[in-house]
Formats: sequence, C-alpha cells, structure tokens
Amino acid sequence: MNNDESPLADTEVHYLTSDMVNDEFKIFVGHCGTKGQHLVPVLYLTDANGYFGGAVDIVRSMQLGFHLPPLLIVGIGYRAGGIADITAPRTRDLTPTRDAGFARLFPGQDAMGGAGGLLQFVSRELKPWVAARYDVDRDNTTYFGHSFGGLFGIYMLLTAPAEFRRYIIGSPSLWWDRGAMFRYGAFSAGEVASSRIDGDHPMVVYLGVGANETHDGRMREVINMSAEERAISESRYIDMVADTVKMAEQLRQLDSMKTRVELEIFPDEFHITVPLLALSRGLRNVFDAPR
Repeated sequence: MNNDESPLADTEVHYLTSDMVNDEFKIFVGHCGTKGQHLVPVLYLTDANGYFGGAVDIVRSMQLGFHLPPLLIVGIGYRAGGIADITAPRTRDLTPTRDAGFARLFPGQDAMGGAGGLLQFVSRELKPWVAARYDVDRDNTTYFGHSFGGLFGIYMLLTAPAEFRRYIIGSPSLWWDRGAMFRYGAFSAGEVASSRIDGDHPMVVYLGVGANETHDGRMREVINMSAEERAISESRYIDMVADTVKMAEQLRQLDSMKTRVELEIFPDEFHITVPLLALSRGLRNVFDAPR
C-alpha cells in the first residue's frame, strides 16, 4: 500500500470468506516495526472496525521507547464502516450462547451464540492464512477484545486457553445470558486443566475495566441518550466491575492453567472511554514493559 495515500501507514485490508462462520470477514493488518524482522509476534483483535487504528498508533508510540517488540497486528472486522455499523454481526460472532432477554430488547440483533464458529475461524482459517502470508511466530500470539470482544476472550480461556499466549480482556460482558460464563466456567475447569499449556511460556491474562462500569456509573453514562435508550439501560442491572473482579478470582483458582492473572480498575472511566486505555495498559503488562 502507498503510504502517501493511506491515513494509516503500512497497513493492509483483506477479505476472507470463512467456511466456519459462512460469512466474509474484513481483515485489517498493521505492520508495527516488522520491516526486516523475522518471526514476529502477532496481536489479534476483534472489533477491528472500531479499534484497529487506535491499536496501531498505540503500539507504534510505545515502540518509540522500545517498550514493545515488533508486532504484526491482525484485526477481525466486517465490510462496513465504524463500530456502530457492525452491531448485528459482532453480536452473532462474539457471544457464546443465546440471551433471550437481550433478543427481546434488541430485536434487530437476534443472531447470537456464534462464538464457537468464530473460534474455529481464528484457529483453523485466519491463523494459517497469517502464517502463510507473513513471517510470524505462530506460537507467540496475543488477543485483545473489549466488551463482547472481552466476553469472547473469556470464552476462549474457558474452552481453548492455549489458543493464545497472552490475553488482554477489556470490560468483558459477563452479564450475558445471566452470567453464562460463570456457570460454564464452573464445570469446564477440567477442560482448562487438560489443555496443553507450554510450561516455558505460561499464559498471561490481563483484565481491565472502568470504575464507572457499575450500575450507577452506567446510569450517568447514558444521560445524553434518548429517553427510550435510557429506559433500556435502566431496565437492566449490570455491574461489570463486580463481574470482572469475580472472573479474575475464578481464573486465579485454576492453578493448573499455569497462568498469571492481573486485574486493573481504571478510575473515572466508563465503558466507552476505557477500551484503548485497557489495551495500552494491558500491552505493558503482558509484555513486561516498563511500569
């Protein structure tokens, strides 16, 4: 790509059709310090329509001070505009179960529960495509996801934890389907324990959430929305801070995962203000950058 014609230098866009999901994905690729490098680590992220550009700029800024190694960033998105335009497919792909209550409140997002298919797309289609096209270390991978993307990250941790070496999970939507991941995690600990984890490179899990992602904070966050939108928020009691703390404690109890679990709660931040802050802090944490 000609950097003079692109607002984000050294980036690419590709379109992959998935047999696992039976749909097309828009794949964003960002080269961050990779020129002349071999076997570089890969940062995969969901919701690339919203977070890819910020992720590339954050990584490149941190690399100026050698806080991060060279990274190839691979974003999973859709043939659409920004994150506001992809609510239906992201609900379909990032959620592990069907939430009947959510379907009643948001009838236009009735396709859901496709996280298993997306995981197969990442594992069996996207990762091999990346490895065949770029000079990457296929075992040195990091995942970042926020909100539903964070929920998808928790789903992977509880079903296929060895899929990534590092997980940066922002504000996971653990309220989904009345806390389905807590019920699922309770009986999937054996699956987690039996998964192959590289003892030389134990997993690192970083969870970040805004301090204002409580029910009271959510009510302040929606103050400028329409009365109808405020009513929907008020009808659901969601405390994402409490849920994230609870999940961190649950993950720490799975000693056989050989995993370091870190949790950070950001003062004064709301659900929509915290994503890239969680990514920045998470990258520093999982790559042992200066802190």
